[in-house]
Amino acid sequence: MKKYRKQIKLGVLCLVIILFILSIWLFVVPSFNGNKYGDRLRDEKKYKISEKAISSIKDKAKKTDGIVDIEYHKEGRVLNFAITTADDFGINQAKDFANSLLSEIGEESLKYYDIQFFIDSKGENGDYPIIGYKSKNSEGINYGNVGG
Repeated sequence: MKKYRKQIKLGVLCLVIILFILSIWLFVVPSFNGNKYGDRLRDEKKYKISEKAISSIKDKAKKTDGIVDIEYHKEGRVLNFAITTADDFGINQAKDFANSLLSEIGEESLKYYDIQFFIDSKGENGDYPIIGYKSKNSEGINYGNVGG
């Protein structure tokens, strides 16, 4: 037994190092097999934004003079709208248009989702871009970055 003492110590040391590296790996490296939102989206099916609502929003944009384009993207519990306006479309008109879109989303969904509006002009208008944000807990849209 005495002649294997060095090998036993070296084996135990290697085992401890391997366990230490494995434990660091498990705690530091994130789990890639889970949902990145965890259980925050558990009620999402109950508040699903319908394709009909998105189509209605896009149709409203097409019918509004001064709105060049609108894009929609959902990321978790945040609805993002990128709105492009004509150069002569005023900031107050853009804000009114964004406010009008809230009615298309529906009261229940407004209490579940946060909504962001990224509004920019097609050309070089110094008043744009503006960013509007509506929290699920607030009644209206708050605007920041007004006036370029």
